[in-house]
Amino acid sequence: MEIQAKGVKPALQGRSRQRRDELINAGMILMQDKSFADISIIDLTAHCGYSVGTFYSRFEDKESFFKAVQEAATASTRAQLEEEFSKPFWKTASLEEIFTKLVNTLFELIAGPHKGVVRASIVLSGSDPEMWKPIHEAGIHIRKMILGLLEERYLKSDPDKSIKSIEFALQMFFGTAVQAILNDPGPVRLTDPEMRQNLTRMFLTYIILEPDKT
Repeated sequence: MEIQAKGVKPALQGRSRQRRDELINAGMILMQDKSFADISIIDLTAHCGYSVGTFYSRFEDKESFFKAVQEAATASTRAQLEEEFSKPFWKTASLEEIFTKLVNTLFELIAGPHKGVVRASIVLSGSDPEMWKPIHEAGIHIRKMILGLLEERYLKSDPDKSIKSIEFALQMFFGTAVQAILNDPGPVRLTDPEMRQNLTRMFLTYIILEPDKT
């Protein structure tokens, strides 16, 4: 994929792109267990078996590297959701099946390989609000995709009521997920099965759509 983040040097050859992408993937992996501040450039390059010079031939500095990681993570999330939402399942499933699948799908993305990127974006936005912008924009895009996914099930008498209920439920979902990714305060923790079950019930309770056909 093309990376447009400022400070990322053009990768014109396949080998250069491969090394750039390996470094980006290393960042995602290391951020699963460590804060971005605690990850050094030596950590990143050692993970891939490269020299520090390999890093600086592709990124101006650590900040531009993180922006590239954000761009890759959000692009991957959008692509995976677009592929998932194009499946026939979403046209024929019951509302309970849809919301169960939706919660699981979103969790696999934002609380899976990209969890560290989301957490680092929150932390870094404390000193630079622009650091949250890519995640915020990705959230808006996901919301639009989900609204489109459920559009055929809006209340025929009041579609605006359905839209507002979906937007509010997603606000609660993302707020809960982000807080759990950042602090995981409990009593229900991010990895507890109850987290997904409770959020699925929340969707079923708050989202107002036409009932399933019997």
